[in-house]
Amino acid sequence: MNKSKQLTKKQANQILQPYHIKADKYMTRVLLGHAAFALVIAPFYDTWILAIAVSGLVTAAWFGTRALLPESSTNRYLASSILGVYVALFIYQMHGLFEMHFFAFISAAILIIYQDWKVQIPLIGFIALHHGSFAYAQFSGVPDVYFTQLQYMDLQTFIFHILLAATVVTICGKWSHSFRVNTLNDAITKLQLRASNKKMAEMNKALGRARAELKEKNEELNISNEELNQRNEELIETTNKQIEINAKLTNIDWKLF
Repeated sequence: MNKSKQLTKKQANQILQPYHIKADKYMTRVLLGHAAFALVIAPFYDTWILAIAVSGLVTAAWFGTRALLPESSTNRYLASSILGVYVALFIYQMHGLFEMHFFAFISAAILIIYQDWKVQIPLIGFIALHHGSFAYAQFSGVPDVYFTQLQYMDLQTFIFHILLAATVVTICGKWSHSFRVNTLNDAITKLQLRASNKKMAEMNKALGRARAELKEKNEELNISNEELNQRNEELIETTNKQIEINAKLTNIDWKLF
């Protein structure tokens, strides 16, 4: 059962905020790892300047945005865009090496940590724009443009390439949404349990007070019973004395008679 629909957008954001902050911290390590990888592959085709320039700019953008907007949704959309930039950078650095295209799939999987399917949009949007423009430029004869190491890629192959990338991103987006729903449902369940426990604790307190009052009433009743028994004994004793007096008076009357 999807309980998350019971929440307002503000309530959902409050629940997910700690997860987004944790994801931002993890993303910092991921982006720094991408920057390091850009430097690792730079010697292959002497792309040092490009690697340092691009990595430096996107890293500065990431830390700057996080400093200015530490808890904003802008961070995760920026992270998605930066991952797309790194996909393009790695492909260019390795002169269209096909395996570098796999970073698009890796990036889509990483973005699941944000539990927000919309975060996938900047990534796939940038990749589609990059692939379309660079593929067209390369096969149009523009020099120093690297999209693939193939001598030629027909439109059918390119379409399959984009559709497969979009499929992976869609699957990752679906998992992001599923994790989001599960997180919200768990939070609602915990809140309901806390409310139930609080109500039960209040009921236990009320029951304890009722028991104390009942015990006090019982003690008062016991005291009243003791007093009543004592009065009954006194009444019996008085009655017996009265009977004795009446008997003596009767004997006196008979004697006089």
